[in-house]
Amino acid sequence: MDLPPSPFETIAASLAGIWRGLLLGLGAWGIAPQIALPTHRWVSDKILRFNALLARYRAGTLRRVTWRVAPMPTARKTHTTPAARLPRRFGWLVALGKHNAACCGTQLQAVLETPEMAELLEASPQAQRILRPLLRALAVPMPCVIDAPRAPRKPRIRKARPKPEAFQIPLPRGVLTWARRERALEKAIAAIR
Repeated sequence: MDLPPSPFETIAASLAGIWRGLLLGLGAWGIAPQIALPTHRWVSDKILRFNALLARYRAGTLRRVTWRVAPMPTARKTHTTPAARLPRRFGWLVALGKHNAACCGTQLQAVLETPEMAELLEASPQAQRILRPLLRALAVPMPCVIDAPRAPRKPRIRKARPKPEAFQIPLPRGVLTWARRERALEKAIAAIR
């Protein structure tokens, strides 16, 4: 007796179909090879990251994200210009793939509106970070969970800085010894009197 698939298995299967159609379509939509290859890499990276996240979520091993500042790199990196820079405007993938990419975007929007997917997006900010650029490229309006404003941060209490010491002009070498001699001479005269 076969058990019916769980909602997350259904979501994973439908997303896999959308991803497959999107990746196969990039080569067949008449996109220039200079853009098609970096776009294929970019989309497949997003897909792999989201599928790994979905597997961790289903297994119950998804960690809660703690925000931390990344350390600054010590060595300076040389600036390399990528061979083909991907566009950044809203719906750029739809502009390249026309109605085929719009179809993938519509299917993705339908999957995002399911309650299970809304639960996943609420539970993991990682999923929101992965999906946001892909949804923007496919001209899919953001679900309200992803587009919700962040909670305001607590203002940091800044410690009062100590006042800097007054700047003292360094004296030339001979001035200090001359002043000492004058004081010694004054003390000697005062002692004689």
